[in-house]
Amino acid sequence: MCLLRFLLQTRSTLNRYLPDKAATSTAARQTPTPTPTPEVNQRKLNLVIGNESCDLDSAVSALTLAFIYAARQKDQDFVPVLNIPRLDYPLKTEVGHMFQKCEINEQMLVFRDDLPEKLNNPDINVILVDHHVNSWAANVGEILDHRPMEKHPLVDQLPAHCVLHIEPELGSCATLVGERYLAEQEPRSAIVTQLLHATIVLDTINFSPTAKRFCARDLAMVEQLEQQQQQEPLDDGVRKRLRDQIFNELVAARADISKLTLFEVLRKDMKCLQTARHMVPMAGLPMLVRDFIELSDAEDAIRQFGCGTNLIVLLGMYVPPLKGGHVMRDLALISLTGHTQLVQRVRQGLLACAMPSLDLRQHAFESNFMGGCFLMQHNVQATRKHILPVIKRILLDLEESQHCDCDDVYFFKEKPKLGLS
Repeated sequence: MCLLRFLLQTRSTLNRYLPDKAATSTAARQTPTPTPTPEVNQRKLNLVIGNESCDLDSAVSALTLAFIYAARQKDQDFVPVLNIPRLDYPLKTEVGHMFQKCEINEQMLVFRDDLPEKLNNPDINVILVDHHVNSWAANVGEILDHRPMEKHPLVDQLPAHCVLHIEPELGSCATLVGERYLAEQEPRSAIVTQLLHATIVLDTINFSPTAKRFCARDLAMVEQLEQQQQQEPLDDGVRKRLRDQIFNELVAARADISKLTLFEVLRKDMKCLQTARHMVPMAGLPMLVRDFIELSDAEDAIRQFGCGTNLIVLLGMYVPPLKGGHVMRDLALISLTGHTQLVQRVRQGLLACAMPSLDLRQHAFESNFMGGCFLMQHNVQATRKHILPVIKRILLDLEESQHCDCDDVYFFKEKPKLGLS
């Protein structure tokens, strides 16, 4: 089976199961919706859905896992889903770059808004990759993730038969997918091999010894994929040059914000942390926060990004080119409502955090930008998947310790309309 042919068929596959929704989507309007046939009732639809950040790891893992399963379970249908609105796809510059390189165009892809908000059909199976908290929890039959299991009400809704593959030590979810890919002889695809290889190299910061975002399984997987790509054995020097080339190429693509507004840069790699009383948008920037706030219109973009919320978290990361994967990270806490007590509570909790130790220190530069708190992160091994649970724990502890009439806690009367992906 050819990956490109498989992707070209996913739209018509989805239309057979969800004709009403498909008929309203932009892509579907360009293609006549087929009449459902009796054979649909004899098959099963599996939606393979990636993380809402839709980074390269999430996008590639969803596409390639769906392709692998479709080739091996021919009595079922598998559709990969990018967990963002189609409108946001241009924001994912490294994803678009890698997909275009592999001749995967936007028309081949299924996005979150191509699907209904609710799955009313209990027979539709959902497979989550690179995350495990999803509003369709009741339909989830399998999860592949490389972050620690989160305590969340939606996790409690997972069916008893759901198969969990949670591997926090891995640097990339693509390693988990790659292990399934190489476990059997079929299918084989040069594009799948290329996608998985590039994704793991990027996700592990090219196996940087300072970042330490990989384990032996990540390295072994990349070596096996390199053997698949090359006819002859590679020496260490050639391996390093190949990895350096793809890593620098993807880092440049991820950092290319030349066609984006600053608001789009904030939305490019964002997640929302939600508790009973707080909604906190977290933006992962392809540059240091200290550099972002120096850009013209940065304040307007941040205010638009955090509209309706009481706390914003900006996480900056910069990987200098040709520096052997050297990583720099910083962090900002900003309250648009001037809620300094909340900012300080989160700041103190982050500074005191020991599991993991973030090694946060006051930023060398001094800034009163929007009254925010700016910290340099010296433990560059800690990523958003480590920081997000820490902030959530701080907010939950704060909410538990305060009463509803306390001025220190900000309450939402209704869920704010963020206008974010």
